[in-house]
Amino acid sequence: MSIPLVYIDQNIIGLQLQGHINLSKRDDVIWVYSKEHFTEIKRASDPDKYLDVLNNIGATMLDLILDENWNITGKARLIEDLTPIENYQNYIEAIGNVEFDETIFDPFQVWVNGGGDEGPLKELSDNLADQVLRLTSDLPFDRTEMTNKVATIKPVVDSVVDELISNGNDIKKTRAAFGDEKGTIGGVSGENQVAQIWDIISPSMESSGISCDQFFGFDPVDKQGYELWPLYLGIIGCNAVMDILGFQAEKKCRNINKIQNVRSDAGHIGMGAYCTAILSEDRRLVKRAKAIYEYKNIDTSPILIEKTATNSNQSTDNASAD
Repeated sequence: MSIPLVYIDQNIIGLQLQGHINLSKRDDVIWVYSKEHFTEIKRASDPDKYLDVLNNIGATMLDLILDENWNITGKARLIEDLTPIENYQNYIEAIGNVEFDETIFDPFQVWVNGGGDEGPLKELSDNLADQVLRLTSDLPFDRTEMTNKVATIKPVVDSVVDELISNGNDIKKTRAAFGDEKGTIGGVSGENQVAQIWDIISPSMESSGISCDQFFGFDPVDKQGYELWPLYLGIIGCNAVMDILGFQAEKKCRNINKIQNVRSDAGHIGMGAYCTAILSEDRRLVKRAKAIYEYKNIDTSPILIEKTATNSNQSTDNASAD
């Protein structure tokens, strides 16, 4: 019998630090974390205290397996021979070698969620062009063609941005355009929640011929070279769509300073799909994970952890599958 893999959300580490729960090393469970934790830990003022928690409970990192072209294969593996501190050091070194700005599309994402302002959005094409040119600056060949391509892409991006600004970002109007004029999607509950949402919005999609899987990001028309779109990326895309629709969405998805946390939530749900269970203090995350896992027939159990636990025995007594 295989040992259950239990993925712990970043907020579970916070509960451990605050003494609300008492996780410890166990022989019958493997506590699991991922690089998504590192993206959050990196933003913290004291990363070491979070790494110490992972180390003290004997947590193991789960990492996506990539092919020779750095594409996601759909599989994941446990990194059992390195400590959380060693994995974090490798992560910091890796991202330090590449000048990549992961926040470049934040203004776009915030705008379509109904937040932000025009200024940062109008800078998107310039920032994108600068990013591409910086990433390719060390390539050992003539970059003239790359520079020319960037120059042709820039007006296309500007055109998209101008149209977005022209249409405005009233999220209520956006949701009404999808057929949800009364905010019904926000109150969807029970079984088959994704299917229920699709029933609400599918009439507005009839002329496009888009399927439920395509709409929610699990089977995009443009698969960017993939024969089959990876489930992990599908879960990330589905979370973005749910933010727009208002299903278990939070106001922080419309805040430029909080959107990175929203992406981390999606990443945790995506990585949790490779595990037996995912633990979180975030009720919305647990409910959203349950809806997504049910829709894609993923066996992972989303479990809500309350703050009332004070010792190792109570930590399980106060856990509930939501």
